[in-house]
Amino acid sequence: MKVFIDTGAFYAAAITGDARNAAAKAIFKELHSCKAWLFTSDYVLAETYTLLNARDGRKAALTFMDAFEGSEIKVLRVLTAIETHAKDIFRKYDTPRLSFFDCTSFALINAHALDHAFSFDSHFSFFRFNHPVKVLR
Repeated sequence: MKVFIDTGAFYAAAITGDARNAAAKAIFKELHSCKAWLFTSDYVLAETYTLLNARDGRKAALTFMDAFEGSEIKVLRVLTAIETHAKDIFRKYDTPRLSFFDCTSFALINAHALDHAFSFDSHFSFFRFNHPVKVLR
């Protein structure tokens, strides 16, 4: 199982008071127990640090940053080809709440043939990937 982890999953697991905290922690526990290969992106990390800092303060962002550095989650980089694919996706979908960050994630999932996405974002359910992708939430 190759799983892409989105911002919302990281945020929910990091913030005890988040409504999805228990669900996020349970999914992370299951992924760990089944020895899933975990991936995220440099853009997701930037978005997560920014979100934590804005909503919960610098300490929360730095705590997450330090914990992430000790994890085995592989960081996929948004390079030129991925950015180009993300721009194509962004242009194709006329959905106001679809972020460019989401489009880079979709492009990475396609490029690396990841078969699961851990996200509470509804866009992951409606996007048509190049292959079957199960959304964990």
